[in-house]
Amino acid sequence: MSGQEHPALTSVTEDSANTRADERSSPRGPVPGPVTGGADRDRAANTRPGTGSSPKRPVPGPVTGGAVNGGPDRDGSRGRGIVDPATGRVLTRVPDTDGPGVADAVARADTAFRTVWADTSPARRAGLLRELAGLLREDRDHLAALERGNAGKPTARAGAEVAFAADVVDWFAAAARYPVGETHPAAPGLRTYTDRVPVGVCAAICPNNYPLLLAVWKIAAALAYGNTVVVKPAPETPLSVRRLVESAARVLPPGVLSAVYGGAETGRLLCEHADVAMVSFTGSTAAGREVARRCGDGLKPVSLELGGKSPVVVFRDADLDAAARAVVAGFTGNTGQMCVAGTRLIVDRAVHEEFVARVAELAGALCVGPPEDPRTDLGPLISRAAADRAAEAVKEAAERGARVILPPGRREVRHRLDGGFYAHPVIVDGAPFDTRAWREELFAPVLSVAAFDTDAQALDLAHDTAYGLSASVWTGDADRAEHFGRALRAGMVWVNTWGDTEETVSVSGMGQSGYGRELGIHAVEGYTRPRAVWVAHRTGR
Repeated sequence: MSGQEHPALTSVTEDSANTRADERSSPRGPVPGPVTGGADRDRAANTRPGTGSSPKRPVPGPVTGGAVNGGPDRDGSRGRGIVDPATGRVLTRVPDTDGPGVADAVARADTAFRTVWADTSPARRAGLLRELAGLLREDRDHLAALERGNAGKPTARAGAEVAFAADVVDWFAAAARYPVGETHPAAPGLRTYTDRVPVGVCAAICPNNYPLLLAVWKIAAALAYGNTVVVKPAPETPLSVRRLVESAARVLPPGVLSAVYGGAETGRLLCEHADVAMVSFTGSTAAGREVARRCGDGLKPVSLELGGKSPVVVFRDADLDAAARAVVAGFTGNTGQMCVAGTRLIVDRAVHEEFVARVAELAGALCVGPPEDPRTDLGPLISRAAADRAAEAVKEAAERGARVILPPGRREVRHRLDGGFYAHPVIVDGAPFDTRAWREELFAPVLSVAAFDTDAQALDLAHDTAYGLSASVWTGDADRAEHFGRALRAGMVWVNTWGDTEETVSVSGMGQSGYGRELGIHAVEGYTRPRAVWVAHRTGR
């Protein structure tokens, strides 16, 4: 990346989880967040207590297969170092895709769109996507191993995410054949209708917290509706997406799906390329603004899945045991690296001490350790900078008078293990509202707590953020549940639950959390354009 590159774009496409919120916030990860969709899906994390030890970790070798300029190097001797966050060691190297390489990928995608894919019948596209879903399931163990080594995900969570990704592809295979459009009343001899047409080449720019899953959310929707895709994984976590693209080449026509690699400069080239018709971006709010600006110069549409600092509001009449379990899942899931993470607990003062103690007990029992250890609940953060940033935010809050609660026997946020980027779950109770712990998306297992006395005060505290991605409220009062369900300004609202995500339900954010829809029936709106058609079938009418 050049020294002149805009720092906001750098914050996501160059290091998409290592920057400060509002000014340089961390990536979203629609929900990417919890993986709870589907009753048959594997559990996303274990819950056994302990501190974790580190047996010898198998280090994956370079990924093989053809690529646009910038694929993994055969001998690992050049390119960007891809780091195992559990050890800090380099797994392999992936050269950045240069300008000609990006142009070549887009040109091939454009040719495939115009000559093959847009005219492929929905039934045929659906069949090919079902084949791709099958390949994902067959390759589950390998993909999960790549996510474990490259993104630091515990084994059970990584496997669950691959399963979810395959379910998403299956759902969009079916959606490819859903009816769209309307027929309008017209004069005799004239037929008038609206339909939807694919936009063309779509660029999918993805974050590092859910490398495979969030790429699939974008890819499956775009392909289902007749678009071609050039995907750019986060520079830290390209390996599972690389494997996905290689697998897809076995079933999709050439050029329909390809990958480019790199950081801010690669993302800029995609946003500004004249033949990229639409950009779908998941990342920080600051970088999302820069993506929108660059795409705005070409008047191309953008879907933005951005940051969050989500509230969980707990009333005294709630099921406090269930709420405590949800709060812990909400701030520690995926080691806190979730766009929808519930990192602000707003709790009724009447049960404040009791409830915080419950949350602290549950969080303190979680195992922080290496991803391949079956006891592990929380793996490493994506980088040393991410772990340091969390520790600095907690220290600032403590210096400003907040009460900091760490797991029993722990004296610092960082967990020193094998050179990895680990952090313990930590609760920050009573932090001033202008501190980073309360206001910024830290992308780490840090929970900030505030107490309230009235319903109005609870709602004000919930809305004390520029974000609007998700919110949760816990209460046994049906009227209050209805009121807060309507009043909370967030794109996803959970009442007496948290984190539910299904491929059939469209999700998005409000405010500084972005716009555009992922998953579900409304995804069609981003990847197609409606048009009006008049057909005269009687001359001289």
